Amino acid sequence: MTQDIIRMAELYTKVGKLITSSLHINEILEKLMEEIHAYFQAENWSLMRLDPNTDELLFVIAKGINAKAVEHIRLSPGEGIAGKVARTGEAVFVPDASADPSFTDRVDRVSGFATKSIMAVPVKFRGSVYGVIELINRNTGGIFSEFELLVLQSIADFTAIAFANAAVYEKAILLGNTDPLTGLMNRVKLEQVIQEAEKETGGHRRRHNEFSHAVAAVIDIDRFKEINDDYGHREGDNVLREISRRLREVTREGDLVFRIGGDEFLVLILGDSRDYLATLEERLLEDLEELSRFTMKGGCRVCFSYGTCTGEMKRLSDLIHRADMAMYGRKESHGES
Repeated sequence: MTQDIIRMAELYTKVGKLITSSLHINEILEKLMEEIHAYFQAENWSLMRLDPNTDELLFVIAKGINAKAVEHIRLSPGEGIAGKVARTGEAVFVPDASADPSFTDRVDRVSGFATKSIMAVPVKFRGSVYGVIELINRNTGGIFSEFELLVLQSIADFTAIAFANAAVYEKAILLGNTDPLTGLMNRVKLEQVIQEAEKETGGHRRRHNEFSHAVAAVIDIDRFKEINDDYGHREGDNVLREISRRLREVTREGDLVFRIGGDEFLVLILGDSRDYLATLEERLLEDLEELSRFTMKGGCRVCFSYGTCTGEMKRLSDLIHRADMAMYGRKESHGES
């Protein structure tokens, strides 16, 4: 038992250092699961994350089985041992899975694995369940012990703290990069995207620079000051929200939409094929023309001018500038300058 306590203390020390080593949750989780494997020596060990929208469990890390075989599996609320743990928030120790009515062999059938014994614990912090850690079968045979279940639950509690820290960090990043009025990305985020695009080093592509070309569209509301003067700033805010909503409707999920000034917006459509992007630019121009004039419920008539340009991501700031000039050219032709 003395040796077990020493090993447990070493494990806790390593895990404690891990959860404070980074705010990037995936990096922490991979290392945590390595430590769990080294300590428990399970044949199969996995971390499942709870989808807060559906209460389904999905595999984030799966070791000892074919990860590809289970990456698309989602366990329904309460399904299987892991589903039961996620629903109740209580740890479960199953010496013989075949004799437990909660056990489902769906994962075994897909992966070809044979489950015998299971330890499953909730990743829970302050009443919120983030997921489930599950260990299956000892490498050396036999079954896990109640003591090991307590150790695993302690590690899961550490893991939950990492999830909670990451959630706070991600929320802070999101708030810093989001326009509070419209929910669109803001100029701070745009500057980050531009830096990623134009700081290409040795052919390495960054997060938003996995594409070589982009369509930039700059949109500016005509006579926005008059809207505020005639209808009030509250209606002016409603106009900004409505344009934001309409821009989201005509863009795809992966497109980037920003509010970059008081009444100015930017859409970035990214891709590798310039010819395909030219087609998307034509389609966007048609959509913007259709959206560029509308009337709010209170009778406020809204018009906006726009300009687009397609080019290389590594010259993104110049691309946006040319789209901006095209927008001002259109505005002047309408007598709106």
